[in-house]
Amino acid sequence: MKNTNEDKPTNVIPIWDIWIRLFHVSLVIAVGYLLISGETGFAFLDWHKPVGEFVAALVLFRILWGVFGSANARLHTLLKRPSAAFSHLKDLLKKQPHQERGHNAAGGIAVLLILLALSVQAITGMFIADEDEFVEGRFYGLLSSNNSDLLYSVHHFNGHLIQLLVFVHIVMVLVYLLWAKQNLIKPMITGSMLWRGRAEPKSVKFGSVWLGLVLALLTAAAFVWTFYLSV
Repeated sequence: MKNTNEDKPTNVIPIWDIWIRLFHVSLVIAVGYLLISGETGFAFLDWHKPVGEFVAALVLFRILWGVFGSANARLHTLLKRPSAAFSHLKDLLKKQPHQERGHNAAGGIAVLLILLALSVQAITGMFIADEDEFVEGRFYGLLSSNNSDLLYSVHHFNGHLIQLLVFVHIVMVLVYLLWAKQNLIKPMITGSMLWRGRAEPKSVKFGSVWLGLVLALLTAAAFVWTFYLSV
């Protein structure tokens, strides 16, 4: 049987910085609301638009943090070969997934797909309105009627795609927890993980908290200007 050297707990190590955790928690709450309001109409008129704009700001911050932030949050580290992702999933089926001080190969690709889908959803939402035109995106009216209708269709189709991605994400987190005995939820809350095995964990250079604050403020300023101050 394959020996992963991950049979004994050793020590607790930091894995996720505070900005990744704040981003993740905020995104879960915001996207959860958007999916519910989009499907059921719950508080749609009052909150769907501003929460959608907030998600756009979150994605922008994540891109900035993916360029300037912690090493294991960099966007280029998420892009792995499909063969590496399949290899990891095969190890998962054997209940032997290697621990990573960051996203594994399959998880990294999933994160990129979710960020891409959310970006498409945010951008299309800026140029469309609901069927009764009670809720209009910030740039609604700038495009022709045909183009607006096209983006409206993309927005709705992509919303279903996001539902699928979220569902798969939740299922996989539960698979890791119940099948492979790896808790991916707690580290995203506490920022630390239990490292198992004799091998030393990979060294990670974490981004400055103050740099994250500067990027968050810049993102907030861009958000306010784009959606509330610009003509």
